[in-house]
Amino acid sequence: MKMLIVKKINHNVVLVDDHGVEKIAMGKGIGFSAVVNEVFDESSADKIFVLDSKEKTKMFSEMAAQIPLEFIEFSEEIIHFIQSKIQVPLDSNIYIALTDHIYFAIQRKREDSQVTAIMLPEMKLLYPEEYSTAVEVVKLINKRYETELGANEVGFITMHIINAELGERNSLNSLKILEMTAAILQMLEKEYFGVLDKESLTYHRLMIHIKFLVKRLIYQEKVSDEDYSFFNPSFQESQPYKVAKFITTKIEETYQMTIQENETVYLAVHLARIK
Repeated sequence: MKMLIVKKINHNVVLVDDHGVEKIAMGKGIGFSAVVNEVFDESSADKIFVLDSKEKTKMFSEMAAQIPLEFIEFSEEIIHFIQSKIQVPLDSNIYIALTDHIYFAIQRKREDSQVTAIMLPEMKLLYPEEYSTAVEVVKLINKRYETELGANEVGFITMHIINAELGERNSLNSLKILEMTAAILQMLEKEYFGVLDKESLTYHRLMIHIKFLVKRLIYQEKVSDEDYSFFNPSFQESQPYKVAKFITTKIEETYQMTIQENETVYLAVHLARIK
């Protein structure tokens, strides 16, 4: 059975049905003669892809009806570039969020000085690969469209990459993860480690653990119960546990959340291992 045309989105984009799976077909002029329920000629499309939910397919279709094909194709090139740099699977929502963002950024033709460059130092510190990739993406945009987008745009592109890694459409959660991770690392430097070498293996291990801890807290994920037979009065008096307890208490107070005791213990064990 051949693909069938479900909907003509615009002159260059068509929604098709491939054995019950809705897909987006893109190609110059393929929508001119498209007729609903007729067989779709796959060879006429430059690109056919599927998003992982009907909701995303619908959103992409609506966006494609408003944005020229050139920008959609350019955004896809950018997404492939990002994926080649980031060794983490990206949520398919990036096809919607980043395409929409790039299009409107280009329309402005200049950096909007009234938009705050969101947490750029924290992004560069906590997500160095994502940040450096975003810097390259902004260079590619500027070169292709002769724009002068700068630091603000690097921040926004970094956030889109982080969101795609987390499968998160609401950037507020991603910003909260950034904020909390930075706050915990600052407290650890002040209370326990002193100034850390940002290039060291110790720092890398610590950052990974803290990012996963914060992600669990934000999404209210529970950690599995482990053998904490070592958790005795002597351990409770140790510096790693006292520091971990200080930090989790501060996080609870600052962000109005409850943290499991085993999260505190787990953090303490991790601190003891890498000191």
